[in-house]
Amino acid sequence: MGQLQSKKVYIQDLQPGMYVSGLDRPWLDTPFSLQGFMIRNQAEVKKLGFYCDYVYIDSTKSLANLSIDITPRPSNKRPPGVVARPFKAELATHHPVSYREQSSVTQEIKVAQGAYENIRAEFDSMVNRIGSGKIINIAQLSGVINPLVDSITRNPGASIWLARLKSQDSYTYRHCIAVAIWCTVIGRQIGLPKKELALLSMGGMLLDIGKLKIPPVILNKKQQLSEREFVLVKKHVDLSLKMAKESSRIMPQAVIDMIASHHERFNGSGYPEGTKGTQIPLYARIAAIADCYDAITSQRVYAKPITHALAIKQMYEWRGYDFQPELIEAFIQAVGIYPTGTLVELTSGEVGIVVKENPGKRLRPQVLVILDGDKQHRSDFIEMDLAAPIEVGSQAIEIAKTLEPGAHGLDPETLYI
Repeated sequence: MGQLQSKKVYIQDLQPGMYVSGLDRPWLDTPFSLQGFMIRNQAEVKKLGFYCDYVYIDSTKSLANLSIDITPRPSNKRPPGVVARPFKAELATHHPVSYREQSSVTQEIKVAQGAYENIRAEFDSMVNRIGSGKIINIAQLSGVINPLVDSITRNPGASIWLARLKSQDSYTYRHCIAVAIWCTVIGRQIGLPKKELALLSMGGMLLDIGKLKIPPVILNKKQQLSEREFVLVKKHVDLSLKMAKESSRIMPQAVIDMIASHHERFNGSGYPEGTKGTQIPLYARIAAIADCYDAITSQRVYAKPITHALAIKQMYEWRGYDFQPELIEAFIQAVGIYPTGTLVELTSGEVGIVVKENPGKRLRPQVLVILDGDKQHRSDFIEMDLAAPIEVGSQAIEIAKTLEPGAHGLDPETLYI
């Protein structure tokens, strides 16, 4: 076997036809499933650029007619001011921070649940005030949002679990709170400071508040909306903006922009202005992802929910069209393949619920085992880290399949307590 001809190449020097044989980080820290692949187009170069500064190219496997000098560029000769990843340059203006988990999901769940209940109560109060012609009280809203943001910064897993619970409240109520959580989780993933996470959360809560002014008979219509009805539904953006601008204090402009543009799409196909790309405010680009994910995974009067796995697959396919690729990647990294609260069956036959993802080993999360191999309730629940070398016989224990809520009489909506 010939010697591997592997050379380090910076992202900005990559071209289609090069064969990637290694990364500047572990493969499992990225969504690339195979240890080695041919770059097919510039979209794959851009995707690599989101995760890596450089990769290793195998010249023996690259296209034979590719006459490109792949000699690595020494780091001290890189031209000053060259931005390899535009999104990183944009993000740098927000002075990103690095978050670390400060508690376990089991420690954080009661705190997150308390914060969730307080938000739900304030949201209910806010709806009643709006119904009686009163305005949004920003101070009260901020007071209940901040504890949730604090919980998400310590460990987002608990709030992710809560956001995925589908039976609490009506769709409108639950959706507003869930979107606030998803926005904050994405913001944490890309390193936005806590002050900005609070703005994201507030914006997420208020995105659809204008729908309270839309006749329920239209919002709950099972058949396809007429053109006139769809125009009316789209008016919820203007109605939400009006309420936000008439609030008890001056609403932060970032929140106003988020509300105004959360239905814009990255390729310009959204509404109300048809804005595209990074002309759409960052918070609105984040909100578009949060709003869409929660909607398609929830039961609505006109559509059945889809699974998390299918939602992630579809939204990944929509990257570059509906959503910014870097933000979709960040969202997937944040929620993972098996989000907290996912019911799973292991290869040992045991059944449990995912309580924590292992960054870098996304297929091997930590699982709270509830049923034994005979599907009988254990006398004590044990937490199993699938990333650790646990074996039954000669094979390591892995996730065999995900289960629907209610399988074997288990429901994540009650188990989380």
